[in-house]
This record gives sequence, C-alpha cells and structure tokens, in this order.
Amino acid sequence: MKSAFSLLELIFAIVILGIVASFAIPKYIDTKDSALVSTIKRDLNTAVSSLQSYYLLNQKIEKISDVLTINDTNWTVSDTKISDKNSCVYLEVKTSQSENKSIEVVVDSQKDTTICKKIKEAKIVTASYELY
Repeated sequence: MKSAFSLLELIFAIVILGIVASFAIPKYIDTKDSALVSTIKRDLNTAVSSLQSYYLLNQKIEKISDVLTINDTNWTVSDTKISDKNSCVYLEVKTSQSENKSIEVVVDSQKDTTICKKIKEAKIVTASYELY
C-alpha cells in the first residue's frame, strides 16, 4: 500500500486554503491602505513643520526639494508642490508677493477611490498654514 494523499484529501485542503485566503486577503489589503494613509498623514505634518521652520530661518522657499526629502514612492514633487500618487491630496507653498505667504494642504473631495475615502476618514482636511 502506498502512503500518499488521496484526491479527496487534496481537494479538502485546497478548499480550506481558499476559505482562509478569502478572509485574509481583504484584511491584508485594508491594512496596507491604512498604513499608506498613516504615512501620508505623517508626511504632511512633517512637511508643514519643516517648511515653516525653513521659511522662518531663510525668509524664502524656492523649491520644496531644498527643504525636505520626501519618499517618491508615495509622492510626486515639483518646485512648490507635492502631491500623492493617488491624486487625493497635495501640499503647495505659496510665497509670491501678491498672495499671503502660506502652505495650502488640499484634499480632493471629488475622488472616490479607496485611498481617498480612507484619507477623509483619517480626518485629513483641506487647510492653510501661515508661513511666518
């Protein structure tokens, strides 16, 4: 007599693995999205603080990249603006003479992606911060 698994035992094992995966995969994706939102929130807070401090010392901000280094996995950086890869939120530095010198954080309320919904749930809102 051979010692091996029967076809029925293999089918049961595959069915059990499928059931476990049906619960685990959505939980994993939700956890990954929540981690991304936490990272975005942390990066925004750090960027605002760093930009305010830099402006206080130098009285100008020509490029955001002069002030801080931000992870380009999650962010797209231009001279005076950073935006997340999902286009749900962006931060812009406004220092022209005609405008109030400020940092604008804008959350796109029209986007309906999972990440954008989680950003709204995390209480990341459109706000303006003064540059002193």
